[in-house]
Amino acid sequence: MSSSRNAAIAGTIAGLLVAGFGAWYVSHHKPGAPVSPVPAVSAPAATAAVSREQAVQKLMALPELKHWADVIEKRSEGERHGALIETDPAPRDVNGRPYYQLSFVENGDDMAQAMASFLVSQANGDILVEDDVSGDLLPLDQWRKSLKD
Repeated sequence: MSSSRNAAIAGTIAGLLVAGFGAWYVSHHKPGAPVSPVPAVSAPAATAAVSREQAVQKLMALPELKHWADVIEKRSEGERHGALIETDPAPRDVNGRPYYQLSFVENGDDMAQAMASFLVSQANGDILVEDDVSGDLLPLDQWRKSLKD
């Protein structure tokens, strides 16, 4: 590999880790506590009823993600954390509606391992989960049922 390609890959990984840590930091601090804002990189807030920050908060409030984050923290003795990263700043179009693209990852100093990919509607906050095998988009309730199977 060329050194410029290595540098590009290293920069991308570093950016994802920083974004993941930022999302984790925001999700683990009390509402109202001073937190530096996470910059919106998707569609302008004026056109989105649900902001990127609200989408992150909505996902991190899911009991499944809270549980995964707790398990990761305990298993790694605080070395790794559960976090959300934006997989693409451009909204994904699903049936003519824009969705934020976020993934829940196990995040450490040396890696970010994706565990699940989510889409959150910019219009109303509806959550879809992307099936890792088929690529199908599942409504949240259907995804939850698949976890129990």
